[in-house]
Amino acid sequence: MMSSAAVSFPAFGHYPSIHLPRGLVSQVSWPLDDYPRILYLFTRSDLKTILLPTTVFAYLAAPNATPDRMLCAIFWTWLHLLQFCVSNQSMDPEEDASNKPWRPIPSRLITVADARVLRWLLLPICFAFSIYLEVQWQGIALAAAFLAHNELGFHSHWLMRNVCNAWGYACFNAGAAAIATGHYAPTPRTAISFAVNALIILSTIHAQDFRDEVGDKLAGRQTIPIVWPQASRAGILVLLVTWSLGLSWACTLSHAVAIPFCAWAVFVGLRFYTKRTADADCRSYRYYNIWLATAQVVHVPVIAAMLSCP
Repeated sequence: MMSSAAVSFPAFGHYPSIHLPRGLVSQVSWPLDDYPRILYLFTRSDLKTILLPTTVFAYLAAPNATPDRMLCAIFWTWLHLLQFCVSNQSMDPEEDASNKPWRPIPSRLITVADARVLRWLLLPICFAFSIYLEVQWQGIALAAAFLAHNELGFHSHWLMRNVCNAWGYACFNAGAAAIATGHYAPTPRTAISFAVNALIILSTIHAQDFRDEVGDKLAGRQTIPIVWPQASRAGILVLLVTWSLGLSWACTLSHAVAIPFCAWAVFVGLRFYTKRTADADCRSYRYYNIWLATAQVVHVPVIAAMLSCP
């Protein structure tokens, strides 16, 4: 009989023990003393775009969360981010060789074959940890989004790419917030925040694709900047400003907050429209992430109450 992964689930506050099949683990051949660096490098690019804003969102959704719940929310987010990054980077290693040569596969810290083994090892590990934290549905939804985006090739078309990104961000926020609060059914107000964040991502996340336009063309992807090279740059300006004005109005933000928020949107949008080199797009994307992090939290109830007009 084939051996299977055995998982025990202790009381909250203690990590579950996971015993993976020895035959599967033995297939991985990278040096064990290098694995923390390898895992970090897989996720390095996305720490500021996924882990940080998700952590901030979870904390604001549960300002009274205990330290152990916040740590679990952070680790759950990072572990699922690692699953996505390993899956994504092992599907198109050639692209990273020119764009991000420091990543584990192009820098030869791990082989593609070992990365694929790691990708499928992480699937049950993430699922077990999600069950333990009682966020199994968020974990399942993320796993499905990763599979659709990477293995099923949905990332090659702009519409499905953006849908998968929005789906993933919403699940990251929902899972981390549920872990932090200990309330696994979101309140109507929190559910609205999830939906707003998903719509923001759906409509603006193609900001990340401008910097990768050359690589995406070589890979045959149909991203928004490739399909609509001129309209996409004008569109990102319009969308950032529209979202900023809409959120400022809907959350009744004070002028001291709304004016800088909207001005930053204009600045970022104009950069994308006027500065079109790869280096400029990389810098614009960093500025976009500042806007995105702000847009994702101004409507969270505790922040909206603090920033609104009296």
